[in-house]
Amino acid sequence: MSTPTSPGEGAPTDVLGRALRLVSFAMLGGVVAIAMVAIFTVGDEPGTGIDAFGQIVVSVVFLAAAFLIPHRVVRPWPIGAEPDEVKASGQLRSAAFISLVFAELPTLIGLVNSFARGVWLPVAIGALFSVAGLLLTAPTAARMREWLARMESAGARTGL
Repeated sequence: MSTPTSPGEGAPTDVLGRALRLVSFAMLGGVVAIAMVAIFTVGDEPGTGIDAFGQIVVSVVFLAAAFLIPHRVVRPWPIGAEPDEVKASGQLRSAAFISLVFAELPTLIGLVNSFARGVWLPVAIGALFSVAGLLLTAPTAARMREWLARMESAGARTGL
C-alpha cells in the first residue's frame, strides 16, 4: 500500500500528512486569534440563550459535515485504474482541506453572528467547537492511511 519515497523521508501519506497538519495548526491559530479579537471588541454583553443555542446547532451541523464529507470525497479506485500518485494525493489533500474548512466554519459563522448582534457568546461557542473539530479532524498519519486504504479497497493501487 504505502512505499517509502526515499530513505528517511517516510511514506508519501506521511509526508502529505505532515504538510497538512501544518495547515491545520495554522487554521487552529487563526480560530483562536479571531475569537480573542472578537470577544474583546464586540461588546460586553454575552448574548442570550437563543444566541447560544443557535450557535451550538450551527456548530454541530458543520462538525458533522467535517467528519462525514471526506468519506464522500475519498472513493475506492476502479480495479483497472493505473497507479497515479498525483491524483491520489490530490484526492487525499481535497478530503483533508474540506474537513478542515468545515471544522473552522463554526468560528466564522459565530463571528458574523457576534458582530451582527453585538454579543460575544456566538463567536466563543463557535471557537470552542472549531478547536475541538480541528483537533479531531486533523490529517493524522492514521487518518491518511485509513483514507488510502479506502481508496485501494476495490483492489486498485494508487501508487502511494
